[in-house]
Amino acid sequence: MAWIEAAAQRPKKLVLVAVVPLLVLGAAALVFAARGGAPALLSGSGADPASVSAPVAEPDGSDPFFCYVEVLTADRPSVYGYIAARGCVPSGEFRRGERVVFRFQILNTRTGSFVTDKEAALVKMHLSTGEEAPGEFKQRGEGRVADAPWTWDICWDVPLDYPLGALSYYFEIETKDGRRGTWTPPSLIDASRGIDSRPRILPEDTSLKVGA
Repeated sequence: MAWIEAAAQRPKKLVLVAVVPLLVLGAAALVFAARGGAPALLSGSGADPASVSAPVAEPDGSDPFFCYVEVLTADRPSVYGYIAARGCVPSGEFRRGERVVFRFQILNTRTGSFVTDKEAALVKMHLSTGEEAPGEFKQRGEGRVADAPWTWDICWDVPLDYPLGALSYYFEIETKDGRRGTWTPPSLIDASRGIDSRPRILPEDTSLKVGA
């Protein structure tokens, strides 16, 4: 009769084995929901977990974009006939007459995706002097490097009479769906300690003039 008693105990063990994981999964689902998880899965809609996107916080409209910017020297002469001693390298100092390259990516903070020329209606750089320069979406290396990434690009030739010192600028951005805003690069400035992280404009160097 011992085998009958053992058989009678097996369903209980099977029930426990089946119920415990369900309880654990149910508790985990409640915790996930409390933390802002996908309600569709908890409501029995049968949604595929892979198709449920995480909630994205909607900004207040004041900062709809974020930019990552590199400021580089150019490997080609400017309209003034000057060329940097070394081209295509990040720098914090540029001379009058040289060409400055602003290479940047624009992130849409609502969607979490990068803005390309397909979404953008306007991309423009504004300088503190009132000058403006349009952005162009192009491939790095201008197609000379296979599989090079695409970024926004602005080339600006420093006028020979441009004010010396810190260079201030900001980007104006507008997408085709009506989303618009500006973005100013963060800077560390402390005049009392002589600190200013903004790019600087230096006097021209005649030795860098093409043909000099």
